[in-house]
Amino acid sequence: MSEIAEVRSAQKSLEEKFTPLQDLVTRQMEALQAQIQAAGPSKDTIAKVAEEFRTFRELIFGVLKLLRGQMSECSRQIDELATRSRRKALIIQGMPEKEGENTNELVLDVINKKLGCNLITTSIRTSHRLGQASGDHHRPILVRFASVDIKSSVWRAKTRLKGTKIAIREFLTRERQGIFVQARQHFGMRSVWTQDGVIVIKASDGSRCRITTMGELSPLLAKYPKTQGTSSSGTRRDADEAGGNLKVTRR
Repeated sequence: MSEIAEVRSAQKSLEEKFTPLQDLVTRQMEALQAQIQAAGPSKDTIAKVAEEFRTFRELIFGVLKLLRGQMSECSRQIDELATRSRRKALIIQGMPEKEGENTNELVLDVINKKLGCNLITTSIRTSHRLGQASGDHHRPILVRFASVDIKSSVWRAKTRLKGTKIAIREFLTRERQGIFVQARQHFGMRSVWTQDGVIVIKASDGSRCRITTMGELSPLLAKYPKTQGTSSSGTRRDADEAGGNLKVTRR
C-alpha cells in the first residue's frame, strides 16, 4: 500500500505543477499575440517581440522537460511495483495443451521430473494458460509460486530443460519485455537474459550491464555495434509477446 501511495503522490505532484504552468503559458501566449498584433514597423519593436518570443520558447521547452521527467518517474514507479508483484511468477512455454487439463498438475509433473525439484501441491499458488486458445500452438502457462524461494529454485534448475521443447522465462512487465526484445535484437539472444526482472546484457567487450529502462538501453545501443547473424525466431516470438499478443486470460 505504501508503494501505491508513492505513485499516487507522484501523479498528484505532476498535476499540481502542470496547472499553474499551463496558466502561465496561456498568459504568455496571449500577451505575445497582443504585442505582435500591435507591433508597428519599428525595428526596436520587432526586436523586442523577437526577444520575448525566444524567452517564451525557452519557457515552453522547460515546461515540456519538467512534464517528461514527472511522467517518466510515474511510469518507472508503476513498472517497479508491477515487477515486484511478479517476483513469485514464471512462464512455462512448450507444454502440450489438452482439453480439461489441470495446469497445476502439469506444472508439478514437469518441474519435479525434468528439473529434479521436490515441489508439492501447495508449492504452487495458482497457474493458468495465457492468451486465447488456438490449434496452431500450445499456449504458455503462467505459474505463481507460494514463495520467492520456490520460484528461485525452479529458475535455477531451468537449464536442465536444454534439448527439450519446454522453456521457462520470467514474467516481465510489458515495458521490460519490450526492452528485452530490443536488446536481444541488437546484442544477440545468447548475450541478453533476465534475472529477477532485470535485463542483463553482455556487451562485445565482455562487460555486463544491468538495465530496467529504455533510457538505460539507448546509450548501450549507441555505444556497441549490432551483433550480426543473430537468429530471428526467438526475438520474433518475444516481440509478439511484447506487443501484447499473450493476454493474461483465464481459461
